[in-house]
Amino acid sequence: MRRKLLTALMVTMMVVSACGAGESTTAAPAATVAATQESVAPTETVAPVEPSPAVEASATTPPVASVESIPPGPITLIMLGDSLTQGDGDESGRGYPGRLLDIVNAIRPGSTVVNLGQSGWNSEALINGDQGLPGQLDRAVEQAASASGPVAAFVWIGSNDMWYLYEYGEGSDDADAQDVAHFANNIETIVSRLRDAGATVFIALLDDQSKRPVAIKGEAFPGTTPDELARMSRIVVRYNEAIVAKAAQYGAITADFYNTTIFTDPATLYDDGNHPNPSGYDQIAQLWFASMEPLLK
Repeated sequence: MRRKLLTALMVTMMVVSACGAGESTTAAPAATVAATQESVAPTETVAPVEPSPAVEASATTPPVASVESIPPGPITLIMLGDSLTQGDGDESGRGYPGRLLDIVNAIRPGSTVVNLGQSGWNSEALINGDQGLPGQLDRAVEQAASASGPVAAFVWIGSNDMWYLYEYGEGSDDADAQDVAHFANNIETIVSRLRDAGATVFIALLDDQSKRPVAIKGEAFPGTTPDELARMSRIVVRYNEAIVAKAAQYGAITADFYNTTIFTDPATLYDDGNHPNPSGYDQIAQLWFASMEPLLK
């Protein structure tokens, strides 16, 4: 049932993204700055869509927020997350943020990237800080507020939430339920604050951590039992349900890393069996851009 719900919600978000490419509303004409400067195209707005018929509507079902296309001009890309965002496994240090910037700069010259990713951080640390560092969220909001042009924020968080739950938690149904609720609240805080700051938000659907070679070999967190790995495989579906629901509520766009082989294929994995290698980061950058491209009008 949860997989059906996740699939239905993902379909809803993809419909929202697709509509951005073909539907628009009339916006006030942009002021002419100079005689040689072209007029700025009207901002496109994706009309809200109803929840998929497969999802039962109720008083607690959040509305699907509209998603606007990204205005013309250079874009400030702000990256929030853990080791995947920091770029672990890529000795060049570029990771997917540097690769995505190259792709975006090809069509939006002058775009820049701010990479706030920190290895080992979970959603709580992203908000409140850790290791003597301030939270990524406050810094991202400050960057968005000070940007002179459009801002796109990319959020990829949750891997360490799951690992820490089972390495240091009790692995019970009650603990799982409390953790999912806490994670959902954190995602809501992250997405809503970034949206309030004026950023277009893209957020990753998580892969199944239990299928990574490092997990199968028991080399990541040795205290995590086979039963807990099985729980992790189930809880990632619930995490992704929360991500999709909050994305729909606040007008964010999801990027699907759940249905990829990047974290199980040796050709795209670093030697640690946990992080992508350069080829893996190439694919990740392309997947992020695929979620972004419909809004680049």
